[in-house]
Amino acid sequence: MKLRELPDGSTILVDTNVLLYARNSRSSQCRELLVRCEHGVVTGVITLTIVAEFNHRCMIQEARAKGLAVSNPARALSERPELVRRLSVYSESVRDLLDCALVVAEPTPQDFHVALELQRQHGLLTNDSLNLAIARRHGIKDIATADNGFDRVPRLNVYKPEDIPLADPV
Repeated sequence: MKLRELPDGSTILVDTNVLLYARNSRSSQCRELLVRCEHGVVTGVITLTIVAEFNHRCMIQEARAKGLAVSNPARALSERPELVRRLSVYSESVRDLLDCALVVAEPTPQDFHVALELQRQHGLLTNDSLNLAIARRHGIKDIATADNGFDRVPRLNVYKPEDIPLADPV
């Protein structure tokens, strides 16, 4: 389904890639979704896993943009903590995310049990299956994502932005 078709009053899990496309001004539709959440037109939910992934990816993007770590940024940053200390823009983005109108849902140990079953059933990766388990616990049946992996999950309404190539890395 198209992201713009999400009905008012919906509660939707907002995947990391949607947040990144909005942050990086790569999708006006992703930005519009966050504005709708901010105005209370829809309820956007993120998980702590999504926050952590957003943090990590923003940090890596900043390191690449500053030329601090080009080929394997995660490894370069882990081996050279002084590089991490030179980064600051990513942390502002994470603080902004935590201060916005999105609801943050925390995982429980039971969510991990459900996530393992979701991985087995649908071939989802760890973070995706954990996010889906948390969403299910909260009764959320809608997700905003650019990830085609969620298309394999029955009884999940997948809303995708149309203004980005779906294979485009964030």
